[in-house]
Amino acid sequence: MKTETPERYFFKYAFPCAFLKLERKEITKKEYDEMEKKFCNGDSINKKNLERIFEPAFRRIKLLSERMKKDYWNINAIKEYWLNEHNKLIDKNDSGWAEQTGRFKDLCKIHKAEIIEEKANSIVVKYGSRKREVYNVLVPDAKKGDTVTIHFSYAIEKV
Repeated sequence: MKTETPERYFFKYAFPCAFLKLERKEITKKEYDEMEKKFCNGDSINKKNLERIFEPAFRRIKLLSERMKKDYWNINAIKEYWLNEHNKLIDKNDSGWAEQTGRFKDLCKIHKAEIIEEKANSIVVKYGSRKREVYNVLVPDAKKGDTVTIHFSYAIEKV
């Protein structure tokens, strides 16, 4: 298992949003493909590129880390952002979220979900009354009954 670095932790939660960056032409197809390969291999991209590509998240992480009196690359500040602050921003309709549908907002939120079915390259999870299928590339050892965090179409980590 790879050592969890702040870059890797940030990237595994951020990459599921990268398809939006591609659709908006904020990144190239080549950049997206390189990121996807690194994501699936459990790697990351460098800090400079993470900050450039995911600038809005880092703007928020910097504010949060100041309140926490931590460096913004501190893994605890990054975890606090993804696991606690990210969903609040969506609920407040911060930065364009008001324009999005409820379904899209739900996909973008980080959810804790129980695995209810295992498939070849995916798992079916349940959170609240919702069920959905997500890729398990980051949690290949997760089994039925385990709890994982999910973001868009990926299970991110076991909790």
